[in-house]
Amino acid sequence: MLATMGRAVVFLVGALGLSYGLWFVRPALPAASRILPAYAAAVLVQCGHLTEEYRTGFYRMFPPVLGSDPWSARQFLIFNLVWLGIFVFGGFGLARGWRPGFVAALFLALGGGIGNGLGHLMLVLRAGGYFPGAYTAPLVFLAGSVLAFQLLRPPGPVVAAI
Repeated sequence: MLATMGRAVVFLVGALGLSYGLWFVRPALPAASRILPAYAAAVLVQCGHLTEEYRTGFYRMFPPVLGSDPWSARQFLIFNLVWLGIFVFGGFGLARGWRPGFVAALFLALGGGIGNGLGHLMLVLRAGGYFPGAYTAPLVFLAGSVLAFQLLRPPGPVVAAI
């Protein structure tokens, strides 16, 4: 990731590392029926977010914030379409109980959702107004948060304490 996109994706690399770490220490996966609806929603929200980022020039404006050269539209689209492909493939893996699919789901939740949404909030604060991708960023954050909750909550019924 760093080799093709530069230091502007360093936070995504960190989120991917965290996703692998959580996957590695997680003894059991949640049932696919519990996570697939939130997973599918998060992938769809990512598609909308990618569309906003592309149409508003995120690929030109974001890399210079972190001291990198702007990305080309082609580079940005290929990078994001590869990740969307991984997320779709990961969804099929989750449905079949394939453990590595859990890594894709965690990365979608933590990096593509929560981190992405918070990052856009910081970019808006830095810019003092709209920054490309900001309109759909709250949806990305929400979808990532719901997915993370579904992925990381303890299995079994929830009993209210009285």
